[in-house]
Amino acid sequence: MTYVLDQAKKEIIEQLRTRLPETILISVNELEEPPQRELGDLAYPCFSFSKEMKKAPAVIAAELAEQFEATDLVAAAKSAGPYINFSFNLTGFSRGVLSDVITAQNTYGQIREDQSTEKPKNLLIEYGQPNTHKEVHVGHLRNFFLGLSVVRITQAIGYKVIPISYIGDVGAHVAKCLWAYKKFHDTETPEPGHEGKFLGGIYTEASQLIESDESLKEEVAEVQRALESDEPDPEWLALWQETRQWSLAEMNNIFAELGCEFEHTYYESEVECPGKKLVRQMLADGLAKESQGAIVMDLEDDGLGIFLLLKSDGNSLYATKDLALAKLKFKMYPNIDTSIHIVDTRQSLYFQQLFVALQRLGFDQHLVHLAHDFVTLKEGAMSSRKGNVITYTEFRDQMMKVAQQETQQRHLDWSEDRVNQVAWLIAEGAMKFAMLKQDSDKPITFDPAEALAFEGFTGPYVQYAHARMSSILAKIKGEKISAAEGNFTEDEFAVLRTVAKLPAIIEEAARLFRPSVLAQYAFELAQQASAFYRDVPVLTALESDRGRRLEIVQAIAITLESTLHLLGIRAPKEM
Repeated sequence: MTYVLDQAKKEIIEQLRTRLPETILISVNELEEPPQRELGDLAYPCFSFSKEMKKAPAVIAAELAEQFEATDLVAAAKSAGPYINFSFNLTGFSRGVLSDVITAQNTYGQIREDQSTEKPKNLLIEYGQPNTHKEVHVGHLRNFFLGLSVVRITQAIGYKVIPISYIGDVGAHVAKCLWAYKKFHDTETPEPGHEGKFLGGIYTEASQLIESDESLKEEVAEVQRALESDEPDPEWLALWQETRQWSLAEMNNIFAELGCEFEHTYYESEVECPGKKLVRQMLADGLAKESQGAIVMDLEDDGLGIFLLLKSDGNSLYATKDLALAKLKFKMYPNIDTSIHIVDTRQSLYFQQLFVALQRLGFDQHLVHLAHDFVTLKEGAMSSRKGNVITYTEFRDQMMKVAQQETQQRHLDWSEDRVNQVAWLIAEGAMKFAMLKQDSDKPITFDPAEALAFEGFTGPYVQYAHARMSSILAKIKGEKISAAEGNFTEDEFAVLRTVAKLPAIIEEAARLFRPSVLAQYAFELAQQASAFYRDVPVLTALESDRGRRLEIVQAIAITLESTLHLLGIRAPKEM
């Protein structure tokens, strides 16, 4: 379907083309919003026409505006210096917006695959890469939320998206944890739901012991070799399998709780041995070389230094496994056009090196590192090694407690279950929105009180706008809604004009892999919805206005819910 805003733009461009010399190329992408609403709804700059037409841009704009013929969607054109400003027909445009939303329902704003042009069709999006034998903590959440939203946004513009997870279940951190567990905690088991905190604490203990006595490093290295050898030590292998399952059970519960779904999950353990084999083959083929006992790839010609592939002691590295992982992924999904790796910004150089290495191995897929910066709390930065992290469960429970108190105060007559259900939606929405509203390349200092506020640029504010619209619709009890009568007012048009922008916003967010664009839009629409709720009578409106305004409320609710869904956030009907 062609959305009404796109149709209005098309009508403007078609008229301009008939009134300009054929040699002048114009584009719908040049249409922009004027800086002030009173100037109009769209504007086209005439600077580029001047040389060909041998007239001043302001003169050209005035002539084109005078020649413009009104349509059902675009009422008028006026010049303002070198710009032509176009104003929509309030009623024609508003009816078109309502038709778009009511027809599409919860798919409003999305673009079908057959409407996409010159876009990669198949995306592999890797996110959700916590390590076993450590806690899932606040710092992981930005990765989870960014990945979930990018998956939904790119799906919304017609891409075939395959979300995958890659879990670090082997390596030095695992060896540290198992060494300390067997040495100091052999008879202990974690409480259900706190497996990550239990193992993370042991990992921290190991890290601190090794820092104070470097002679212990060899003991840990021996554990890693015992696990990663061609014939792993049975005792260490059994302990690894048991403790690994503790971690995975908790991780899977967290993913499910947050709505993160993966078509496939890969593990470092399944690519560790193939990775070593691949690196040795690269050495034999001359793609890599030995350096002080290690195997490396020389990327100096690419300005990327030396890429370490395998340690001198024979133990694997991230690169060892990532090379084999790429081979495995592209064998399993051979039609992938673009592979996106959502990993924190510290790994930027590493991914540049990895992508060049993969190109030298013959992989021609478009590879993208979508980097995100760190999350810190007001108390400061976190580190598993130092043992000062806030686990996800601790953080969630803290957010839930505040949301429960807020919800209980607003609804003293609600049951405990009802309070808890709504409180979780608020807490989850607050966490996700606070981490998505900022561009991913900017650091975040997370403030729980600010994130949970019902006023300001927050998830609960947007959710509350949706709940207000839903409260109106709940009161009509099946009443037939029709916008057939009456002309639309400026207040009605104002909110629908914002509703009409969603398809373009989704496309921009998908093109940039930037959910923050959607979060800003959600806040803008929530502000418009709140103003409409405050200033425009709906249930008490005249009969000639009631149906139209109820349909506007329905359209706002659908659009808010659709926008929140793309951010991975649910929209409560009551708060």
